[in-house]
Amino acid sequence: MKGEEKLWSILNDKLEMLRAGNRLPEAIRVGETALELARRTFPETHPSLALSYERLGQLYDQQGRRAEAKPYLVKALRMIEKNEPADQRAIYRMARRLAYLCDVNGSQEEAITYYEKAIHAEGELGAVLHSDLGTMLNNVALIYRKSGREKAAEPYYLHALEIYEKQLGLEHADVAAVLNNLGVFYTNEGRFEEAEKMHDRALAIRRKANPGSHADIAQSNCNLAVVYHSRGDLARAGELYRESLREWEEMAGKPPEDYEIVASNYADLLRSLGKARKAGSIESRARKMRGR
Repeated sequence: MKGEEKLWSILNDKLEMLRAGNRLPEAIRVGETALELARRTFPETHPSLALSYERLGQLYDQQGRRAEAKPYLVKALRMIEKNEPADQRAIYRMARRLAYLCDVNGSQEEAITYYEKAIHAEGELGAVLHSDLGTMLNNVALIYRKSGREKAAEPYYLHALEIYEKQLGLEHADVAAVLNNLGVFYTNEGRFEEAEKMHDRALAIRRKANPGSHADIAQSNCNLAVVYHSRGDLARAGELYRESLREWEEMAGKPPEDYEIVASNYADLLRSLGKARKAGSIESRARKMRGR
């Protein structure tokens, strides 16, 4: 190993030691020195140069300096993508982080680009945790929904469901969570028959996994009630709202905000039936249970 390369390796070892000790300002200074050395030592597309850019970007990101982190990560990603064969694991790692940085900063179109890169790299790797991939797919779907492109969102929800079912099995609790998200999406789209199927499946999984009262069951009952409420089947909706409220009330401790939302939905239904007094009683009880 040449002297410059050996010094670069020593600097990176020191950087990692400082980062592990949460001594970020010192780690950043070492990272800047390592990057300058790497620029002089390695060719433009050398993986070690890309790694120096990435590590300095990671340090800025870890310190909360996201705007400063982004250019270093972008540079590292572009360098890695030029190599043949491309390091798909590095592409996945950097594209995923860049997607998050862009997402939280409101650069949503750019976030989609990086999410897509990460998702494609995952396809090449085939060994990414379902939770990581599912989160990315759901994030892309949410961006599309927020920007009014609902049709573009659906394939990402379905892809997430496919991944979870394949890796975890059809009756896993995490599959129920994805089904629930998809059911809410279909409800918002007015596709109530499809929403009902998703929530029915989610509820069945959750009941099997949790024989007693449980927050997930209460959530599924409420979401299914919303479907029936929207379709005008008020009798069935009322039953499910009551069941959801009962689930929340049977659990230990103060009910969460979701409990009050269920009570509000049920009260709206009762008022539409001319039962204003009962509606007020339901809301009052919910506020009391919540300590408000």
